[in-house]
Amino acid sequence: MKRHLATLMLATLVTISHTVAAAALDDIKLEVSRDLCEGAPAKDKSTVVYATNLNSTQSIDVNFKYDSNPAQQHFILFDANLNPITDRFPKSQVRRLGPQESARIGCTYTYRAAPQPPGLLSVPLVITKQSASYVDAGATEAPLQDPRSFAAFILQGGINECAAGAKPPGLFYLVNLHPYARLSASMNLLDAHGTRVGVLTPSLPPLSAMRVACSNGDSRPGPISSATLEVSAPLPEQRESPLNESTALPPLTLGAISRTQNVCAGSAPPGWIKINDAWNPTVCGKPPTITYNVWIIEQLSDQPLGAVVYGCKGPVPSGWAVVATSWNPTVCGHPTANQSNVMAIKRLS
Repeated sequence: MKRHLATLMLATLVTISHTVAAAALDDIKLEVSRDLCEGAPAKDKSTVVYATNLNSTQSIDVNFKYDSNPAQQHFILFDANLNPITDRFPKSQVRRLGPQESARIGCTYTYRAAPQPPGLLSVPLVITKQSASYVDAGATEAPLQDPRSFAAFILQGGINECAAGAKPPGLFYLVNLHPYARLSASMNLLDAHGTRVGVLTPSLPPLSAMRVACSNGDSRPGPISSATLEVSAPLPEQRESPLNESTALPPLTLGAISRTQNVCAGSAPPGWIKINDAWNPTVCGKPPTITYNVWIIEQLSDQPLGAVVYGCKGPVPSGWAVVATSWNPTVCGHPTANQSNVMAIKRLS
């Protein structure tokens, strides 16, 4: 009798547990928005995927599943130490949502090496709810995982300008594997003897990629020396306009899409804007210590009306207006003190 009672109580508890978990999952709403993902090429129309906690009193930890389309694809990447790894879908990531909180949880595309250059392969993503649980008020949230584990390199082969050497020949892209956190990283540029000849400090939006350098030669990337992740969670009322995206500077958009150039620091020509800077002691005065002597500039003249471009704070081109500013210590002069060094500008005419 006692054993039967204990079994009945256990079955009841399991049923209640499953019911509570199902209720928590039902409280989470997923939405593919029309907000463009920062750093993605325009051709993809990669948009932000939001999750909303519909519960007005309880926080919920949600485990989201991220799969490629077609499902279960795998790709060869290089990790933060430039060692080859196999990157497999599906993946999962847990995010806590407060009562009635709405937050970005991913994009509709990510990027991997293409069978043929010049650009990268656009990989559609499908994001679904996997599990969820209510969280007691004041419960400690699990810290973000090691930021370096989300920094990886894509090797795009078939680039004629990139010679053979110790690494497979091709062009390295840095990719942020995290679905909703911005990745800021630092790496040295090395010559053929492994001597540092420059430094890069890119800042990448979630699931985006940026060109770094050839895998071999006199200015090849070294391992990621440091990395940080930063999560932003916009309020629901901020979601209607892309002007309310994070105003931190995006990376260079994927090579064949963005019209960018590297020039010696000075002034941007008409129709261009400075979007980042870097130190390279082999060019532009060859400064022996860290001096941001190279500018990365982007063309503005072919941008449509209403376009928003993120760049270093400075003179605003005619026909454009500043719509937001922010501080980002990893770009645009790399200021250590809190100051607005980045601006978002919108084309008005």
